Amino acid sequence: MSKRITEESSSKQIYKQTIERIEKGKIILLLTGNSLASVNEASNYAKENGFNQIGIDFKISGVKDLLKSLKRNGQRNLGVFSISTKKEARIAINAGAVFIFSTHVDKGIIRRCKKEKVFLAVGSLTPTEVFNAYDLRADSASLFPCGQMGGLAWFVFMSGIFPMIKLIPTDIMSPFEAAQYLKAGAYSVAPIIDLEKVKEPYNLIREFIIAD
Repeated sequence: MSKRITEESSSKQIYKQTIERIEKGKIILLLTGNSLASVNEASNYAKENGFNQIGIDFKISGVKDLLKSLKRNGQRNLGVFSISTKKEARIAINAGAVFIFSTHVDKGIIRRCKKEKVFLAVGSLTPTEVFNAYDLRADSASLFPCGQMGGLAWFVFMSGIFPMIKLIPTDIMSPFEAAQYLKAGAYSVAPIIDLEKVKEPYNLIREFIIAD
């Protein structure tokens, strides 16, 4: 019983700290690529330069083992994105993810994250999806892929309909676009950086750090 209480207390504390970091930093970097090594190096670079909100693509082979390794060493500072099933959510949480971005609205994922006290941004795009995420008491709605739906104009439209919902525009975007979302009232923004497609990924990360 004592161990379970301690674990619950620790989960609550990590959950609270995660929210505080997101609300203070406003920008959550989501990193993807062809290899875990390059993504891990980029995340370490961002962290060493003061960036605390970093998510890694769960579809990359080896992510679970990386999270477990960090958790064993007492580090709980990485989240994941591209979560599409409640099983993936469970695996990511048990491995040590401190936040999750799902690809779509899924009751199982939301329930799991609420039970484990892990911050969840639910993948939503239409008004119905956004409201369903809110109605199911998710922490926030990740407007994904926001840019392909109209970018800033779509965010402004959605925030006008749902001013009470915490919206996080999520997609490939520039630091300027991220700043525009925040200026328009976004709870946070989540730029996706594909390390294989960006010519100078570290330069781009630095630009987001400055924006942060």
